[in-house]
Amino acid sequence: MRGKVVALCLILSLSAFSQEYYCLQLVSSPNFEEVKKLFKYVTTLPEARIEKIGDSYTIRVGFFKELKTAERYLRRVKDVFGDAFIRKCMLDPDRIVLPKWEPKRSKVFTYEVGMKLAQLYLKKKEFEKAERIYRELLEMHPDSREVALMLARVLYWQGKYDEALEIYRELEKFRPELSEERRKVEISKIMKEVERLEKEGKLDEAIKLLEKLYEEEKKNYDVGMKLGLLYIRTGRRQEAHRVFAALLEKYPHDRDIRQLFTITAPVPAKARTDRKKKPPVWNT
Repeated sequence: MRGKVVALCLILSLSAFSQEYYCLQLVSSPNFEEVKKLFKYVTTLPEARIEKIGDSYTIRVGFFKELKTAERYLRRVKDVFGDAFIRKCMLDPDRIVLPKWEPKRSKVFTYEVGMKLAQLYLKKKEFEKAERIYRELLEMHPDSREVALMLARVLYWQGKYDEALEIYRELEKFRPELSEERRKVEISKIMKEVERLEKEGKLDEAIKLLEKLYEEEKKNYDVGMKLGLLYIRTGRRQEAHRVFAALLEKYPHDRDIRQLFTITAPVPAKARTDRKKKPPVWNT
């Protein structure tokens, strides 16, 4: 039964792609307990379920592509459910009341179904579920570079940088153009470490790590901004000004960079002298 439930939920998830299928509708009632008692007689049928539609609870069976298949099952249930009929269903997983389903490892779905289901999870930003599907697909198709790449990306989006980098390095042997994606992961990993050091108050360590990265990525907006701001926090305004000047050449219309560039600019000697002068005494 568990395998059938998993298969049902995997298939139902594809309803987002607006596909219609044939199913049997056996009974419908606003009384859930009444419908639940009847449901136990059909749990062995394919994709048997109770759906809540409006105020009613409905028992439906099947996810049939062929009308003939639906007709064959209809003959089997007619003796018990005399009002049962065949209809087209645009199935929605959110309607399912029974059976309850929790994600389990399963290899009941095909490559195409698995990829579409993972895409659906990605659209909903349910990255952990998408990761699970890609891992299962990779076990079924270990040579699929498409699946491996999607797994690497979803790991990256979750901040699982080390594992993502391992996959990218393997894929890069066959697809050198992925070096740019791999580099983004490496930069994100370093930036996360910088944030950790910053939270712990280890600003000098964070700056050293960023300086090394900045030498390689001088035109990277996030790297430059973070380094410049850390320089300001530690009183190194001249070095901050140098960083913002370089960024301003790359992003000349960025107001934030221009403002930081301005406020970190060296103060002219005359202006410094004027600041030391005593304020005038006004006659009263």
